[in-house]
Amino acid sequence: MKNNGLPLFYSAPQVLRFEDHKDLVLERKQDFSFAAKANAVPLSPAEFVPASRHYPIVFVKGDPLPAAVAVTGLKGGQNLFVSADGKWKEGAYIPAYVRRYPFILIQSEDKSQTVLGFDEGCDRIKPADEAENGTALFAEDGKAGEATAPMMEFCNSFHQASLRGNDFAKALKEQDLLVDKQVNMSFANKSHYRLDGLLVVDEERFRNLPQDVLIDWHKNGFNDAVVLHLASTQNWQVLLDLNEKASPAKAA
Repeated sequence: MKNNGLPLFYSAPQVLRFEDHKDLVLERKQDFSFAAKANAVPLSPAEFVPASRHYPIVFVKGDPLPAAVAVTGLKGGQNLFVSADGKWKEGAYIPAYVRRYPFILIQSEDKSQTVLGFDEGCDRIKPADEAENGTALFAEDGKAGEATAPMMEFCNSFHQASLRGNDFAKALKEQDLLVDKQVNMSFANKSHYRLDGLLVVDEERFRNLPQDVLIDWHKNGFNDAVVLHLASTQNWQVLLDLNEKASPAKAA
């Protein structure tokens, strides 16, 4: 999920500063090419309802907590939902983690506050005179521009949802509900592939949780999240079908 300690997708996150970035714009074109090689994308429990219609939802090991992800590909370096021209599959839910890119909240050195940042490595952010159709990162008075004003609110909402996701992951860990899962696949060309490193909720352990835990989880929406996670296993077939359509032989 990370590259050299950096968040997925981000190669050079920088704090957004008027004095340094006042002349930069964000190109309006939507391009998800940055996610084309991600076979899993972080997901918050608040997204389980729409995500469960399209992706298997699993968990991956993390330090200190496991993290929920939407599986988007069957092999490393494969995202079956991003086309060659950078478009996300029509009709499929786009995770918030993807939609916030190239922006991100960055914690101050003293950890007292978070500020808006962006990925300097994103090719959609460039000087205004180099962009065909861009929106300003800053207004002339130094306030948030058209490109960044809505993203400040979006990133804050995403951050809060991530914190709730941590509470969910902590609860799963405390009840020892997550177990290792291997997914073995056989493709039409008779090749085989195995996905390792996945965690899923053990359904029997979940059904046998104490009544007081279930009541508390119901109040926090954790029961619903577990049910949606379990139901999303049907979407492995969705990925197999997409993989078959994307195979070289099929394309030919």
